[in-house]
Amino acid sequence: MTVYVIQRPRENKFGWTPDLTDASRYGSMEIVFESTDKPQFLPGPSLTKARNIMKNFGPDDYLLWPGGGDPIAVAICSMVAGELSPVVRFLRWERNREEGIRDRRKGWYMPVAIEKERSSSGQYKSA
Repeated sequence: MTVYVIQRPRENKFGWTPDLTDASRYGSMEIVFESTDKPQFLPGPSLTKARNIMKNFGPDDYLLWPGGGDPIAVAICSMVAGELSPVVRFLRWERNREEGIRDRRKGWYMPVAIEKERSSSGQYKSA
């Protein structure tokens, strides 16, 4: 299993850099875009880059967007994952709550699956 990190995390305006340690339990990490990449300005070459890096994406792999960066990178990686697999799994950061305050620095990654195909009953299995 591989966790495709959509864009390498970088320090945000609050001085915090997302910690991806918890996500490593879902597979080896593979960076798709560097923090300096700008897919919004180069969508064609960015799509080619994502297809090359994600060429082995399958139903047991995950996409992870650590936040910040270019949201078009999320769209590109989601599109590529959907081309290659009937199920696209994401890792979503779930923040801890301490004393009623959501602390973005502490938490865990929670898997979420989105299926493109319906079962014979007409329902999506992941819904």
